[in-house]
Amino acid sequence: MAFFKPSELTAAGRRTLTDHGQPGIGALFLMMDLFDLSQIEVTLDKRLLSAEDAARYEAGINALCHDVPLAHITGFQEFYGRKFTVTADTLVPRPETEELVQKALSAQRGGVAADIGTGTGCIGITLDLEADLTVYCTDISGAALDVARTNAEALNSTVILRQGDLLSPLIAEGIKLDLLVSNPPYIAESETSFMTASVLDYDPHLALFADDYGLALYKRIIDELPLVMTAGGYVFFEIGHAQGSALTDYVTERYSVTVHVEQDMNQLDRILWFKWCE
Repeated sequence: MAFFKPSELTAAGRRTLTDHGQPGIGALFLMMDLFDLSQIEVTLDKRLLSAEDAARYEAGINALCHDVPLAHITGFQEFYGRKFTVTADTLVPRPETEELVQKALSAQRGGVAADIGTGTGCIGITLDLEADLTVYCTDISGAALDVARTNAEALNSTVILRQGDLLSPLIAEGIKLDLLVSNPPYIAESETSFMTASVLDYDPHLALFADDYGLALYKRIIDELPLVMTAGGYVFFEIGHAQGSALTDYVTERYSVTVHVEQDMNQLDRILWFKWCE
């Protein structure tokens, strides 16, 4: 039986990716994620791979060459130190969203929280596991909620899942929130020409795009805040880098609150938050 060295497969994968105009580092990440290896284990060939493993790795390299996201090849994405299952029905969790969660946790660590448009459940499940919060997760997509349920069970999270459009399940049950966090679809259809194929072709469009220059879902959530927020609670949104001013105006025209817009690791506006006024 033939065996293959991870370091040699990774070096070949790096060359193939580079030849196809893709980042060569993806070869290492693919090796580590597919076979649960550390970087040092890859470098020192601590575990040899079978011919079947090698074929699986080469298929993954080929997929990366054709813009398939790494998470869709491996079936998971790490978020806040935990592995979350990812499918074609969910967005791939991104590092910028970890910053959103961190900010929310710094403001509110107890009471009732909601993750609106939960997808994989990465926001809501992380809030549940990192703080003393009762967390509701809503999504209009039943398929996405199935993924969130799988992740909650795998991570021993007790989040409460509700299917429905934005805040509607919470309003129907009369649930009041001390913390609302949402990373809703916020990309305008006109922005597709600026998007990479790995996002446009593989992330679900239901979770990407919104009308009104990407602002439609924020506005609907903002309009219904009086129906769900408790006095002194906090609202956190992940936003598009050019949406801070328009959303700040929309909020302050309706409510007496101070809106904060903060930048992410790339120095782009990414988090909008405020303390609820009533």
